[in-house]
Amino acid sequence: MTVSSGVVAAVLVLIVLVVGYMAIVVRRLGRYGEQTEQSLRLVDVEVERRHEQLGPFLAAAETTELSGDLLRQLGGARSWSKAVRERGLGLQAQAAAENALSAAFHAVLADADARRTALGNWAFQGPAGELNVTERRIAGAVRVYNDNAYRLSQAVGSFPSSLVAKSRSLTAPEPFVETKEVQDEQPSANVAV
Repeated sequence: MTVSSGVVAAVLVLIVLVVGYMAIVVRRLGRYGEQTEQSLRLVDVEVERRHEQLGPFLAAAETTELSGDLLRQLGGARSWSKAVRERGLGLQAQAAAENALSAAFHAVLADADARRTALGNWAFQGPAGELNVTERRIAGAVRVYNDNAYRLSQAVGSFPSSLVAKSRSLTAPEPFVETKEVQDEQPSANVAV
């Protein structure tokens, strides 16, 4: 009886260890998933803030002697970004649209610096400064989201936590990055907007 008691005790200890480990994995996956969702909401908040700040910036930029082509490109990039978000085209398409919007904004700022026409214009410099801060906040929020998404992807894709992830229908989140395929689709998306 002592041999069977020892085997039963060993099996019970093994079961307790496996159940304990599975509980730890479930909590970890849940924490990673929640952090990923929260960081994506932060990206959305910052992107929405930029859209709101672009209105006053564009209005102020139109009163300066900046390139009309660059201002139209910025307006078009803003419209494309908004359309991608409203249509829910995915994070890769959104990243491409947001990168195009950032590039158009920085092109307008470079034109303003080169021409020095908006140097003393507070109506232009105020919104430009706010947008610069928001650009940095977006970049930080995207880095945090991508870090969290990568950590969750690693947990979902590695054994044995992948078994728990499958049982809970968890999948690896999409990163917020622009890919080659999305870049190739950009001209057709601009025409559609």
